[in-house]
Amino acid sequence: MRKLLAVDDNRLILRVIEDFFVPHAWDVTACDDARVALDSLARQVPDAIVSDILMPGMDGWDLFDEVKKRPEGAEIPFVFLTVEGELPQRLRGLHLGADEYMTKPFAVEELHARVERLVERRQALDTARRGGDALLAGSVEHLAISDLLQILSLNGKDGVVQLAQDGEEGRIDFVAGQIVHAEAGPARGTKALFRMLGWSAATFRVLARPNRPPAPTINAATANVIMDGLVSLDEWGRWKELLPPADTPLDLAEDARTRLHGHAVSPAEFDVLARAKSGTTVARVLAESPHPDAQIAEAICTLQSRGVVRRRI
Repeated sequence: MRKLLAVDDNRLILRVIEDFFVPHAWDVTACDDARVALDSLARQVPDAIVSDILMPGMDGWDLFDEVKKRPEGAEIPFVFLTVEGELPQRLRGLHLGADEYMTKPFAVEELHARVERLVERRQALDTARRGGDALLAGSVEHLAISDLLQILSLNGKDGVVQLAQDGEEGRIDFVAGQIVHAEAGPARGTKALFRMLGWSAATFRVLARPNRPPAPTINAATANVIMDGLVSLDEWGRWKELLPPADTPLDLAEDARTRLHGHAVSPAEFDVLARAKSGTTVARVLAESPHPDAQIAEAICTLQSRGVVRRRI
């Protein structure tokens, strides 16, 4: 049975949490005082902690600091609850290292789902740490690639992430917590990284670097490039449904220039136009273009809708 430490000076909120978590196989220790919560931590280490911020005496910030100072509390997932919805407060909590932040009033079902996910992520990380000669090893079905990369970044890791899925292989290079290079098949840089973020059945191994890192192909901050990749992945899921079949040969319309009049051509669209002019297929454009797949898919669909690019007859 999993153990939850819930801390809030509002007994009603503690009762709501208890009433929902206990039937879902959780043993809940409810404390309306942060100092009492610290005492309970010495007797029993919970799987997760949920705490209010604004409390008399010791507040949530101080409780968080004290928990993380203790060896047994350093890796316990910690969720802040507060009536403060301002962004600066949220950023303060995340900057301190909190795993989640929920603003009151909250849906207890959502709180339960988030806590369950945090505990499962920690268990997956513990399993990954037992990966033989690898620093970490496991499956993205248990630890998402984006979560893995964020963990390595936050811990300032230096090494190589090797990924494999259905005969495809890829790698992501870290230097002091920053992603500096990615490759997946012929793709390099952000294009490769964005593709691998979509690998939902991959296995991974994190290894110490055997030699010097390759020349950088990614220069953006790791947090930003991961966020951009997740956005690109969502866009790819939308555009790929509108793409012609992969083996569709592409060609330019004879009046392509006229049809493009007044249209601001994006870099991805310019790339598609150049490749379609010399004859290619949808699959080859996606494979050979340096632009992320979502941008190429959008470019093909946009140019096709304008009648600029069409199926070669």
